[in-house]
Amino acid sequence: MNFIPDEKPSPTQQLHAAITGYWRTQVIGTVARLGIADLLATGARESDSLAAELGVHPGALFRLLRGGISAGILEAVSERTFALTAMGEGLRSKVPGSLREMAITQSAPAHWLPWGLLPEAVRTGRSPVQAALGSDIWGHFARHPEEAEHFAQAMGNLSGLVASEVTHHIDFAPFARVADIGGSHGDLLAQVLRAHPSCRGILFDLPQVAEGAKTVLESRGLASRVDVVAGSFFEPGMPSAEAYLLKHILHDWEDDPSLTLLRRLHEAAPSGARLFVVELVIPDNRNPDPTHLIDLNMLVVADGRERTTDEFRALLAATSWKVERIIPTRSGVSIIEAVKA
Repeated sequence: MNFIPDEKPSPTQQLHAAITGYWRTQVIGTVARLGIADLLATGARESDSLAAELGVHPGALFRLLRGGISAGILEAVSERTFALTAMGEGLRSKVPGSLREMAITQSAPAHWLPWGLLPEAVRTGRSPVQAALGSDIWGHFARHPEEAEHFAQAMGNLSGLVASEVTHHIDFAPFARVADIGGSHGDLLAQVLRAHPSCRGILFDLPQVAEGAKTVLESRGLASRVDVVAGSFFEPGMPSAEAYLLKHILHDWEDDPSLTLLRRLHEAAPSGARLFVVELVIPDNRNPDPTHLIDLNMLVVADGRERTTDEFRALLAATSWKVERIIPTRSGVSIIEAVKA
């Protein structure tokens, strides 16, 4: 469907662009997976030269790069020479705010295939991930460690975006121990510990995740300040700490599992312990908001959900956590601070 330059797209043209939006997802994901943004970091390159370096079909790569123009991540300097746009810079690896791993993750099977079964999720109210992948998403990652690593790094990058807000708003100095529950490789915990040298950390996650975290913590020079504990947050045996971090964990689960998790935390926590829930909060149902689509993503891939303020308050009250304040941040997430009642 052609657009006339400088003319506002019609509603039909806008709808067509929205319908084919998944084409752009795969263009961006492929550019990210091939590492093209890193190769263009020093300036524009000719497509055949890039193809030779990457070992891919030159004609197909040219077409991909041209598609990248429509996706907003590339621009043509000449007929077959391409450069990064400001948006495309975000696909470089190891730069502040990088979304390269997120682009790879969202265009890979663990997320891509379940979204193809969204009608089934709407019919049943349950995630179609089992039908799409043959297991839940964590089982899929166990069978596909490379994809799991991209996912872990994507979550780590998101942690980097919110960690500065968490350390800005919360003073952890009064807490001897800060436990990051489901903390993956410890990206958030690492920033908290760097900002508060008097604190010790506890990283709690599944055994296969916790084992990988040890190497990451050693590389950051934090291994001596962090106890890595393996386990499930649905079973007794959560670590005891004066403060707990729960970032993007509750949205992975419907209410019943979330209640179990919060009760296990409450059982393990000493009197007066603080809980910091770091999550997106759905503002309302009337105005367009990214959280509405993210909420659908949680339905599709994990049988989870995003929640409103009232829904978070209800979960915490039902498990004897008293909400003291909710802090919106510039990163989009909110920090819900609760104390053990």
